[in-house]
Amino acid sequence: MNKTQEPKYEALEDRIYNRATGEVIPDDEPIFIFRGKDAKALHGLREYFAHCTDAHHMAAISQRIEDFKRFARLNPERMKEPDTEELK
Repeated sequence: MNKTQEPKYEALEDRIYNRATGEVIPDDEPIFIFRGKDAKALHGLREYFAHCTDAHHMAAISQRIEDFKRFARLNPERMKEPDTEELK
């Protein structure tokens, strides 16, 4: 996963790391991922932003919101309603 795709975390082999600290996200800690093609992702990011108070974190979220908006504008054919496939 390149840094422009996900600036805060890095996926290596079967683990996800914090890029700044190198800390591994433990196996028992839930993770939720929004994708650019998810038509509802911007709503979730904006709501998350509205509840944050740290200015540095808010600036990072604001940048991600702009990234998601740009992706949607440049790739309307890839946008879709979210779904979940059954695990096999």
